[in-house]
Amino acid sequence: MPYSFQELLLSVSLAVYVAVSVVVGVVRWGHKCAPYDQHLDYYYPGWRGLALSALSNLSLIPAIFLPNETDAILQIRMTLILSSPFLCSVLIFSYFGKVLNLSGWRRPIYLLSATYSIMSAIAMVCTIMPGTQMQGAFLRGYFIAGGVLALVYLFSLSMAMRMIIMPLSRFSEESFSNPDDFPEQYAKSLIYIPLLHLVMSWSTTYNGNVAAISFGLFMLSILNVIILLGALSPHRAVEVERLEEELRAEKEKVPQDAEAFPQERKEEILCSIRNYVEDKQAYLDSHLTLGKLSRDCGFNRTYVSVVLNDNLGGFFNYVNRCRLQHAEAYRQEHPDVDVDELALVSGFNSRQSYYNARKRL
Repeated sequence: MPYSFQELLLSVSLAVYVAVSVVVGVVRWGHKCAPYDQHLDYYYPGWRGLALSALSNLSLIPAIFLPNETDAILQIRMTLILSSPFLCSVLIFSYFGKVLNLSGWRRPIYLLSATYSIMSAIAMVCTIMPGTQMQGAFLRGYFIAGGVLALVYLFSLSMAMRMIIMPLSRFSEESFSNPDDFPEQYAKSLIYIPLLHLVMSWSTTYNGNVAAISFGLFMLSILNVIILLGALSPHRAVEVERLEEELRAEKEKVPQDAEAFPQERKEEILCSIRNYVEDKQAYLDSHLTLGKLSRDCGFNRTYVSVVLNDNLGGFFNYVNRCRLQHAEAYRQEHPDVDVDELALVSGFNSRQSYYNARKRL
């Protein structure tokens, strides 16, 4: 049976969408390069989740060859409604659950994956079988279940985004002396990409128009390429064992009287901080964190944070002021030093971190 132009367009756009998804999954699964290949789970914490969720679109292959079947159109619509919040939720949970060293972040992934697999399998079987299977009570029940799951997935996506929004504003300021230790820019991009992905996929499937679905599939393919390019870049820059040790050390209960401890105690902590950071030049450690500073000084992390904020302008500002002073002194002793060397010998982990600190401070 010959296909119409719109049906051919749908078949081609769906083939492109599935092909891009396969490329995202396969490339992410097989992409390795030194020195990152030894610590893939650290430098690419969400690589398994991204690969598996992208490869899940293989269930759409039967619909590529049956663009004139009503069941195939319904499968595409249901898959797009569920796949967007599913893919984005899995990506965020798997990446930042690992980065933030959270407990229980795998459970929502298992729940999302199980229900998504069941819905995809039902749709794929109905597409392969001849005739219109999705009709009557079955069709109503299937789409009711899909609508409920879409709301559940949307709630999961909102929880996943909340998981990165809350620490985003404080991590570079309160915990890490070099922002590269926490993938701040990547976290910011992941606030907008899921929303864009969700709007595009849901608007594409709203009325079931074949031309609208075809155009939406092309646009989603482009967005998936952007996700792939972002996923191929490592967004963290320190050794896995070291950062995980720091994160474990920061799991402390915040004292209720952090602001009210005696002035003598504050002065003792301040003296210890200055001795450790300035006299012992701890600021030259490019991955110095508030947790490490507190532990090596022998004081509670929250007390140290209060003293830093009250007397030294905060952890990030204080440490980087020391680094800039060291850089100025080093430049005077070595007038011909280049910026990359100057940044590294002063405790910055890159030229960009050095320039950012200069601009800010």
